Amino acid sequence: MTSGGRIKLFLVLWALVPLPAAAQWDAAQLLAALAGAVPERIAYSETRRLAYLDMPLTSTGELEFRPPDWLRRSVQGSGESYVITGDAVRIEGNGARREVPLDLHPALRAFAESLRATLAGDLPRLQRYFTVELQGSEPAWRLHLRPRDASVASVIQSIELSGNGTTLRRIETREAGGDVTITELKGGA
Repeated sequence: MTSGGRIKLFLVLWALVPLPAAAQWDAAQLLAALAGAVPERIAYSETRRLAYLDMPLTSTGELEFRPPDWLRRSVQGSGESYVITGDAVRIEGNGARREVPLDLHPALRAFAESLRATLAGDLPRLQRYFTVELQGSEPAWRLHLRPRDASVASVIQSIELSGNGTTLRRIETREAGGDVTITELKGGA
């Protein structure tokens, strides 16, 4: 056999040898990594584009998360805060305080779960409310969430969370009426 023939035979045999499967990076791995790296407090800036306003609304503040389900959103300069724990959201501001059961507002529950389940690394809970699609790779990923419930989808079209590695950087919420809210997280999540 000539050296050219041996090279061809080698290449044919090499093509038949199964290569080890590449490790699949999936939503469960992403959420587990995020859950292990979430700081208790995260500064944010938010831009909300409403269909009926010419100028976007902006705000800044802080998110606090304590697994598995305590989430607080404080809005800087307004004195407003929203605390979601268990099955209720407590709204505080201007000396008033009220509590709203999440079961009465399916879209609010779904939005709350999009954050709480993601930060807690709880894929089954996230999948209870959304279809979940992960795009990209560890260095630059996007997690697309689409509501499973039709009544929620009539309010929330989609939520996209994106980041790098174990850092959640951005949350984009698209509402069915055309409003878009973009939340940029500072200092990592």
